[in-house]
Amino acid sequence: MTIFSSFNEEINSLLNLIQTNDVLHLELIISIVNVSIIFFITFIGLKFNKVKECFLIHNYEQEPKTFSDYWKTFFSAPILSANGICMWRIYLSIPLAIITILFYHDTIISFIVFQIYVFLFATDALDGAIARSLNNITDIGKILDPLADKILDLVILFIVSFYSNNIYFIVITIFIILFDITGQLIRGKSKNPAASWVGKTKTVIKVITIYVISLNRYEVDVNYIGGLLITLTLIFTFWSFYGKLSDKMKSRSIEFLVRFIRRKVK
Repeated sequence: MTIFSSFNEEINSLLNLIQTNDVLHLELIISIVNVSIIFFITFIGLKFNKVKECFLIHNYEQEPKTFSDYWKTFFSAPILSANGICMWRIYLSIPLAIITILFYHDTIISFIVFQIYVFLFATDALDGAIARSLNNITDIGKILDPLADKILDLVILFIVSFYSNNIYFIVITIFIILFDITGQLIRGKSKNPAASWVGKTKTVIKVITIYVISLNRYEVDVNYIGGLLITLTLIFTFWSFYGKLSDKMKSRSIEFLVRFIRRKVK
């Protein structure tokens, strides 16, 4: 059996499962509705003042300097501010991870849990739109947004890869986690911590990968489709990591050159 025929067989199995499994059918419909509502608010709703008034501004007195200050500022964000919506992903990540591990193969509970995941992943578009709409773009938000994404998506990626019983998925996931966390540490110390288009594309592919691999809850094989998606996730994760590392090295080279010129001038 060739790789292409294996892909085709998995796709046909998924389509057949969607048609015959009422729970999965409902899950996909609710997921689409879920994402559509968030995107409607993000791209259309925020143009109206009545919708804007539902959200709040996160004000803080000074930029944090220590690790403790950062977390105090994160937790001070109003729940309906852009930064507060980022915090939803942090608040819920551990409870959701525990429930996912305990009830992964429970059809109804996993159905509910994955709908919450879909909602939280979709809010990644909403928080930035709120910040721009209310003119509340902050340096804290530029750090918090990708941090919240990683706390949520890396944990669930590892869980679904582990339950897939596919050693390739598990190994690749470990590399994704290492590159992602290291890249975040580099980004946190940079002068421009905002996510690039590569990082945003990586996050979208990662979310799709998580959902596709999680379909093993319905005892369907997604080894080839999941393998392709998780490999793409690794490629974009490394690309994002390399970009952050290159920016950091360029920044240090420029700083070194400036100091060198100043010494020579003196």
